[in-house]
Order: sequence, then structure tokens, then C-alpha cells
Amino acid sequence: MKNISVGLFGDIENVGRELGKKGTSTDITLYNYKIGDDAVLYVEPTRYPERIQPLIYTINMTDYALVFVDEIKPELGETLLALDMFGVKEGTFVVGKYVDFEQLKAIVAPTSMRDFDIMEKDFIKIREKMTNLEIKKENNGEFTKIPIDHFFTVRSVGTVVLGKVEKGEVKVHDNLKLYPTDREVMVRSIQVHDKDVKEAGLGSRVGLALKGITTEELERGMVLSNGDLEVSDEIPLNIRWNPFMQKEVKVGEEYQIICGLQAVSCKVVERENENIILKLKKPIVYEKGEKIVLLDGSAKIRILGVGEL
Repeated sequence: MKNISVGLFGDIENVGRELGKKGTSTDITLYNYKIGDDAVLYVEPTRYPERIQPLIYTINMTDYALVFVDEIKPELGETLLALDMFGVKEGTFVVGKYVDFEQLKAIVAPTSMRDFDIMEKDFIKIREKMTNLEIKKENNGEFTKIPIDHFFTVRSVGTVVLGKVEKGEVKVHDNLKLYPTDREVMVRSIQVHDKDVKEAGLGSRVGLALKGITTEELERGMVLSNGDLEVSDEIPLNIRWNPFMQKEVKVGEEYQIICGLQAVSCKVVERENENIILKLKKPIVYEKGEKIVLLDGSAKIRILGVGEL
């Protein structure tokens, strides 16, 4: 069984419905496509470019990027910048009839996207290509990790969360810690593609019915895990600054970070060139080496930089 998550970027109006069946929709929209035992989840940053956060969530949720280019225009710049600063190397440009291939290649030549495939907009061929993708996923099995992207209450079932098994596996009756809190919850039942299962492995898109928590106590970005993850409200970062940034980041000023699917306001308390220390409004959960993006939502160029913890 193959489970792949694909991000949709660029000129994507009406693209998702051509690729899969519409599922959960908020500021991001999920589309599901299944053939045999193989499944592809397409993630669309629905509220982008109005808000920058859905773009970052989509990058963090997916294994592969599909960038649709009907026309090379300035609006594409922020998307390409974000993909490059996150070091996204696996992807395809899907181009319209009047796009200059050589111009596009020249634009992305100095970026992480230099080796992206290029194909025409043929949805049958795109679906076929995505189901045949081979994405290498390392599963060391040391612990389970499931970031929560949506949650709701179901009558007669209770609290249900949606997420992707990023590490390990999950089984019915597993007891997992809900990071960044100290709460422990139990997995009452598991669904994969609307079917009840006893367990789900790496890459699976799961719906988990949980015992021991209500939806009022949940937030997007919380992580279910039986591992020993880091939690802190003060983080040091070695950051790669956006070379097109128009305003210098200063000590004492407030910004926002996104770590995984967590969005938190913060203040810069120390800065020395690429090294900064951020004080967060509330704790986040993370693993060492995880990427964090620093944002200024009111700026013309909203992505300030990306750093590693």
C-alpha cells in the first residue's frame, strides 16, 4: 500500500476537483484519490494568497509539490520563494500552453526546484504520475508521531482528529501523549479512507476517535506521540534570511512562527546575524532539526526567513 501527500501550488483554481474527491475544507482543502491499495492525498492552500499560513501548512503536510503555472507572473514569486527556502526538491511544474519553458527553467535554476520535472496540464497523466511516484520514507519505528490538522465532534463517537502518520504506526487502544500538553489520550478507533482498521502505518491519512479529550481543548498542530519530543516557549534558531527581505528583523519586535502545523506569535529577544532567540506566546512541540519559518503577515514580502531548531 502506497500513501503519498502532494501539495498543490500556483494557478490551482478548480485543480483539486480534477485530481480527487473533495474532503475536509477549511483554510486548506484536502482531495483524496485512491486506486487499488494506493492513495494520494492532494492538499490545497485554499486561503492563500490572502493568508500566508495555508501555504506553509501545505508545504509541511506534503511529500511532493505540483506547481501549476498558467502564466509567469509576480504572484508566483512568493510560492517559489517558500518552496526554495524550505528546500523542496521533489516536484513537477505543470505548465500552460503559453508558458516559456526556458524562462521558467532560468527562474528556478538557482533554487531547490532546479530538478523539478516539467509536464503539460493533462489531469489523466498527472493522476497517473502521482500514483506511480516512489517517495522514500524512512521509518525507523522508534516512536509514533501524528500532527493534527483538523478535529471535530461526531455524535455517538466523540472527539475525532485527522492527521498523517509521520512516524511509526498507530493502533487501536494506543495511549499517546498530546503535545505540547501533558495530557494523555487513548485511541478508541481508527479509520483510513472511511474504513475501520485496527492499525495504520507510516504515511497513512487517519481519522482517530480519541478518549480523554474534547475538541474545545484541541488546536491545529498539536502532536500525538509516544516519543520524547521537545516542548518550549523560547527557541534559538540559526536562520537563513530571505534575500529579498525589505525590512530588517529587530530585537523587541513581534512576528509569527510556523513549526509544523503550529502558528504562534513571538518576539525577538536576541539577534546576532543569522542566530536569533525567540520568545513565544505559548509553548510549541518540535524535534531537533525541524524547520521553522519566521513571518511578518503585514509585510509585502511575508516570509522573513527559515531556520532549523
